[in-house]
Amino acid sequence: MQAAPIDTINFKDISIGYEPFSQALRAIGFDWQTGRSEDIQAYFVTPGNSPQRFFTLRASSTNQDGEELSESAVVTGIWSGVGESVAVIKKQRPGKLIKARSMQLDGNKLTFDVS
Repeated sequence: MQAAPIDTINFKDISIGYEPFSQALRAIGFDWQTGRSEDIQAYFVTPGNSPQRFFTLRASSTNQDGEELSESAVVTGIWSGVGESVAVIKKQRPGKLIKARSMQLDGNKLTFDVS
């Protein structure tokens, strides 16, 4: 599996973080259209722990407004999920700097290395 570094992506501000994140997803071969037919699962690995699933983006052909699903909607959904997951991990490890360092793709499963 190929990994893409993502430790420079800002997951707090979508206007800054969206484009670098979508480029990183493309770099590992992610096809946003997978989200139409398969749930996209996101696992996070923290040092010394095995992968833990933090969120699933449910397969759908439309967004919440009933419009045709777009690349932007899929990438935004994953981007939001990563940001929220990192925030949860920060609460579990108070006082530590938590950052998603890289991600890998295996079919419909994204795995993020977090430190």
